[in-house]
Amino acid sequence: MERHYAVMFYYDLFDTAGYYANIAEMFQDLSVDKLFIQEIKEVIGVLRNRCSAPEKEDNSVYKDWNPLRLHGVYTKAQIQAALGLSTLERKSPSREGVERLRSIKLEAMYVDIIKKREEGSTTAYKDFAQSREFFHWETQNRVREGSREAEAYRSGENNMLLFVRQQVEHPDYGCRMGFTYLGQVTMKSMEGSMPMQIVWHLNTPMSEATYAFASQYKAIG
Repeated sequence: MERHYAVMFYYDLFDTAGYYANIAEMFQDLSVDKLFIQEIKEVIGVLRNRCSAPEKEDNSVYKDWNPLRLHGVYTKAQIQAALGLSTLERKSPSREGVERLRSIKLEAMYVDIIKKREEGSTTAYKDFAQSREFFHWETQNRVREGSREAEAYRSGENNMLLFVRQQVEHPDYGCRMGFTYLGQVTMKSMEGSMPMQIVWHLNTPMSEATYAFASQYKAIG
């Protein structure tokens, strides 16, 4: 778990993989800069005091090594580092709303409740919380009934982890918003085709604050 924390920290500082050969080399290099260390200590204290997320222990099958806290808020780069989708040697290139690590049967779903359409697009994925325990999600357009992906969802082949945020950019500050980690989910129902509509059951109900924004969906642009 400490190694995963360290890789998360690495991607807080650097945009690309491979800047250091190993974690020890990174910390050895950073330890030389005493001013940096002092500033990091001060920043961590400030951020801890500001944190209002009602974090809980992870409820997924990966909880023994996953550093993410249930209902915590994270950047996508932090999530990818925490789950092993990104390493020191390789940064995940994923830009899609789902990401898989087949070796450990992990699938992460990244959901924007308010979506910004690309020019000319008429797609409006209906992703929203039906209640604090159930989340309606639409697959990518290519997923159809009987496909390999559809059967994987139906059989529960992968362990599904759900991450949601209100939208890409904060409406007031313009910065990128973080994803709230809603933990492991299991399928309640699935219907339709291209895209398919799936209702996920949250193993732990989302907070009221998350439900307040996750229950509203729309496409803008």
